[in-house]
Amino acid sequence: MKHFLMLLSCFTLVLLTGCWDELPIDERGFVIGSAIDMADKKEDGTYDITLTSQFVIPGNLSNPGQDGGGDKFAFKNISATGQSSFQISREMLGLTNWIPNYEHLKILIVSSEVASEPDLFSSVVDSFIRDHEMRRGIKVMISQGDAKDVLGIQTETEQLPSRFINKIMDNNVKSLELIEPVRIGMLHRYLLNKDSYALPLLTLSENNVSYKDVAVFDGKSDHQVGTLTDDDIKGLRLIKGNITNGELLFYIDGQLMIYEINTARSSIKINAKNQDNIKISISIDTEGSIAEMFGSRSLLDQAYINKIEKQIKEKMEKIVTNTVENAQQELEVDFFGFSTILRQKHYDDWKEIENDWDHGDKLFSQSTVDVSANAIVRTIGASDKAKDKGME
Repeated sequence: MKHFLMLLSCFTLVLLTGCWDELPIDERGFVIGSAIDMADKKEDGTYDITLTSQFVIPGNLSNPGQDGGGDKFAFKNISATGQSSFQISREMLGLTNWIPNYEHLKILIVSSEVASEPDLFSSVVDSFIRDHEMRRGIKVMISQGDAKDVLGIQTETEQLPSRFINKIMDNNVKSLELIEPVRIGMLHRYLLNKDSYALPLLTLSENNVSYKDVAVFDGKSDHQVGTLTDDDIKGLRLIKGNITNGELLFYIDGQLMIYEINTARSSIKINAKNQDNIKISISIDTEGSIAEMFGSRSLLDQAYINKIEKQIKEKMEKIVTNTVENAQQELEVDFFGFSTILRQKHYDDWKEIENDWDHGDKLFSQSTVDVSANAIVRTIGASDKAKDKGME
């Protein structure tokens, strides 16, 4: 019996040790957003960066429809400066009584100043990729101006700036001018393969943040080399495909019309057998409806619908062609993912041209790109036309 009790006591102790490293939840500081800015660029080529972490204050959060929290902020931004993100995160232990916890981190914002320095971007995001606490779904974006200022915006609809930004990142499903959020898991893949890529670019103005531009990165030198706006973003989205919503404005017979895209798929074929004449064929197929029209022309006329579809087709081809030409002639980097297709489907050819694709001989810029599009108007909406010709 004595031996049995001793054995039982030992077994109980083993079970109790399972919680030896647990931390009370009120001592944890849940970080929901992080921002990285340039603090100092030294003469020896090293950098000091500033890391800002947004901690949630649960007690100041109010439920929807309630007045809880009063004038108290539901978050606290804490900044520290150092040479590495990991070092700074440890220094934050001396700035707050909370133990930083990054398991709920939603967004990571890096300033354009940091992103524009060759080889610095991958260094500052390394700890976010490597740390076991970090989720692979963290959304990564660039800010025009200080990234920490974006984490300080105040909105009437959301108590936590990071949560507000995280939500607007998902609005790309409704607009052709917004790119899909890039998560840190995908960013890691770009960095490993040294592929060029594009990230959302945030702009802050009058305590409001807009998400309508794109930062383009050179995968080899690992830094931001330019930006995309308006039609170039639409062109990028159309090339990438997998669109389930979006709008396209065009003119027909001098009248404005809006084509709402319900589905868009792209097909890309590359012939790289002849390195002096690499050919890329992009085919885009869309289906959608007429969301809005000006003028009084009837949409029940099939001949007119055919004319509309032709106009949409030509508009898409022009947008995509101009986007590719901008990438080839101005930015000189392939952020469309053509390199991925070459690596996956034409590996032997890719190994021969890998170092000269958008560097060296810049074969990407010399490639011939053919664009074809097809548009189908499935519905014209609930009304044929808003008014008859001549009506007031």
